[in-house]
Formats: sequence, C-alpha cells, structure tokens
Amino acid sequence: MKNPFSYTSIVRGDAFCNRQAEQEELLRFINASQNVLLYSHRRFGKSSLIYKLFSRLERQRPKIDTLYVELYGTLSEKDFVSAILTSLNQVETKLEKLAKLVQSAIRTVRLGMSIDPVTGSPGVSVSFDSDYNETMLNNVLGLLGRISENRKLMVVFDEFQEIAEYKQGGFEKRLRAIIQQHSNISYFFCGSQRHILTEIFTNRNRAFYKLAQSYPMDKIQSRHYLPWAKKLFLKAGREIEVGIIEEVVSRCENHPMYVQQYLFYLWEEKNSEFSIDTVDKIEMRILESSHNEFLNLWDSLTLNQKKTLKLIILTGGRDMFYAKALQTVDLNAGSQVTRALEKLVRSDVVIKNANFQFQDVMFKKWIETYLS
Repeated sequence: MKNPFSYTSIVRGDAFCNRQAEQEELLRFINASQNVLLYSHRRFGKSSLIYKLFSRLERQRPKIDTLYVELYGTLSEKDFVSAILTSLNQVETKLEKLAKLVQSAIRTVRLGMSIDPVTGSPGVSVSFDSDYNETMLNNVLGLLGRISENRKLMVVFDEFQEIAEYKQGGFEKRLRAIIQQHSNISYFFCGSQRHILTEIFTNRNRAFYKLAQSYPMDKIQSRHYLPWAKKLFLKAGREIEVGIIEEVVSRCENHPMYVQQYLFYLWEEKNSEFSIDTVDKIEMRILESSHNEFLNLWDSLTLNQKKTLKLIILTGGRDMFYAKALQTVDLNAGSQVTRALEKLVRSDVVIKNANFQFQDVMFKKWIETYLS
C-alpha cells in the first residue's frame, strides 16, 4: 500500500484528517451565498480544506461551481484581473466558449489558449492590447455575476492579503461595490497573514469592513488524529500503538503539516514495532533537513529578537516581562521585548493567542536542539 500521508501538497482522500465540523459549517455558508474570511497560520491545511469543500460541492445536488483564484505574487489591480481571467477555465471547459466568455468581458484582452495534454482542459494566458483601466475590474467581476445568474458559485481568492500592497486608488471600494451585488456567489477571502487580513476586514475605515464572516482555522484536535492515523496503519495490516501517535501529535503541538510529516516517515520505517526512539530519529531527520532554512531565518533576526525567542521557550510565552525572566536572556527592559515581539508577530515568526507561541514548532525545536 502506498504511503497515505502527505505533507508537501494538497491533502486528499484518506490522508485528509477530519475537519468535519468546519466542513459542515462552511458548506452552510456557501449554500447560503455568504462571504467568508478563512485564515490560518501557514501549513495548517487551509488549501486542503478548500479542495475538500470543492469535492463535496461537485457531488452535491444542486451542484455549486467553484473558482479558485491564486493571488500570491500579484502586484496590482491588473494582476488581480489577470488572475481571475486565467482561472475561468475552471467554470468553462470548452475552448471556444471560454474564448468568447473572456472577450465578452474585456474586448482589449489578448488570449493565449492551450489544451492540457493530461486533463484535456483548456488553459488561458492573458495580455492586454491597451493600457489597463479601471472598467476592466468591473467587467471581469460582472462576468462572474452573469455566470452566477444561472448557477451558484463559490469563488476563492487565496492569499488575499496581497491586495494590501496594490497601489491603485480606490481598489478596495470598487471591489466591494461589485461583490455586494452578487447574491448568488459565496466569496472566500483566504490567507495566512492574519494581522494584514484582520486590518482589511475589521478596520472601520476600510472598504471590506464586515464584508465577510470571520472564520479562523484552528489546529486539529488530538481526538481526531488518533483514530484516523491508527486506521490508516491498520488498513495496510500494520499495528501502531496509540501512545506513539499521541507522542507524535504532542511533539508537533497538533500542527497538521508536521503531524503528516512525522507519520509519513513512521510509515517508511520497515520495523514492525514503533518506539519513542523511532520518533526521536524522525525528529532529528526533520530538523536536519530544515537546518539551512532555520539558520537563515535565525541569522535574519536582530539580537533582541533572538533573545525574545529564547525567552518564549523559557517561559512558555507567559509572564515574560518580569525582571527575573528578562535577566535569564540578558534583556534589560520590557520595552525591548515589546518591540521585538511586534516585529516577530508581523513577520509571522511568533503568534499570539492566550500566550506567545512559535508559528513553526520545528523552528522552536531547532533552537532548543542546536542553540541551547
């Protein structure tokens, strides 16, 4: 049996762990054409959940069509429009109809058309015959509105925080004005940079204020991981003690990607019995494979940021401002920690929930292993 665990790509099929409550609630929002702000920390399985929803919407009756628009790397409103246009092959698979669809929205657009030799689906590349103008945003989103007159749509804008860097004046206001008219589309605004997304959707002075239902994704609970992992091993006729799975989940602090990675390597072990020593060996393998990445990140930090990270490890992210705690890492004032934390949170190295935590649990383990 093929290794069922996956940590480098979209997780599908048996490798997808639970998220049942999230699926049901999000499907209710989609079927009611409500807008959702879906955000999580990096590698929490956000994209895998989206594609799980796509799969369920494909099977349900009446079916809801889906459109996934990747905004990562877009720099302007023009790039935003191009990203939508190049994604339209997901809702129209016939080449001639797709060409007419795009050109009906923007007459000055030049299309490059191709056929995927594996899937047979049409592909689109876009260039503009003339300078971009603001009416193109209205035309392209108006096209989505016309499509939704005959069928419900779910439109996903992934890495939506990219729009915060667009320089075109009034972009957010114009985008909101159009989206508000689409009563048969559920828009999902997704991303991993929580502080930017929160600013866009909760600042009363921003156009997107309260436009979408906020839906933060949390870690998967241990009670879901244990039966799921054990079942996959049993499916291949392999026994694994619940205690070993608990150890993996605990070390990963329930982080979805790392749980998958540990279990992937456990599966590759040829021994019939798994032990804590096996888990130790896998942990070192993961740390060694990430050594250069973590070293570069560490080297990019200021001295006070490095000290603050060690302070989080020593205190568990709580009671960090007491003089005794500061002295353990040779810091003189709480203001130094405050400034360091602001930058660490902004760069997604640290997250703040009930206490301050590492966004990447393996980066924390790397510091504990190599720098303590």
